[in-house]
Amino acid sequence: MAGKSRTKNDRQVRDRIAELAAARDRLDAEEAERRRREDEAFERYARADADAVQVVAERDRTLADLEAQARRVRDDADARLGEIEQRQREILAELHRGGRKADDLAAMFGLPVKRVRTLLRQARPPSGSAEPAATPQAGAGSDPAYPAIPVADTETTVAAPPAERASA
Repeated sequence: MAGKSRTKNDRQVRDRIAELAAARDRLDAEEAERRRREDEAFERYARADADAVQVVAERDRTLADLEAQARRVRDDADARLGEIEQRQREILAELHRGGRKADDLAAMFGLPVKRVRTLLRQARPPSGSAEPAATPQAGAGSDPAYPAIPVADTETTVAAPPAERASA
């Protein structure tokens, strides 16, 4: 009976080994499927990462272009405002030479007297040089490149130089 018992016992052991191996194989298959899904997720993540790098680079290029364009616009506007302020200084100097006092000009154009005096001083030729040459502004109404500035418009544009306007 020991022989039959041993055979039966051996068979139970083999069956148990087969069950354990089958459970292991199922777990291994599930693990393999999980790893395959993880690998797919890793690939999708890596692609998203590459897309993010591309978007950041495009954003940075576009912002750099916009900043350069803004710089050009500011520089152009500052240059044009400087030219306009020069014309306004010349007009104030012309009116001053015509007999208007700084106080009168300040009241006319709605500017502080100190500002008018500064503009008049800036309009003076450097010491030791002759009277400034006639400027295109001298014939302001006749030259289409320099149209006459009505007093109402001058009042708003002569208020402050570009640097002061930018900080206001």
